[in-house]
Amino acid sequence: MSEITELFRAGGLSRLAKVITFARLVVPGVDEVYPPWQGMQYLRDMFGGRGKFESLDNDRYPEVTWKRVRDVLAARPAPS
Repeated sequence: MSEITELFRAGGLSRLAKVITFARLVVPGVDEVYPPWQGMQYLRDMFGGRGKFESLDNDRYPEVTWKRVRDVLAARPAPS
């Protein structure tokens, strides 16, 4: 088996949108909870900027104390 030595650009968001359209025609997944093309739509929307929050409402729950991930992981017991 040959080794991959360089990156290959498969396309941009517009090509992904076309692949999603095709996938929805070929495998609509009407009765499926997560049809195959749904993950592609999520990827397209996140890379396209649709998933960006305009603002965070961190003050909505004043009783919550925010912690860093590093602190949460450090507080866990070490695996045995």
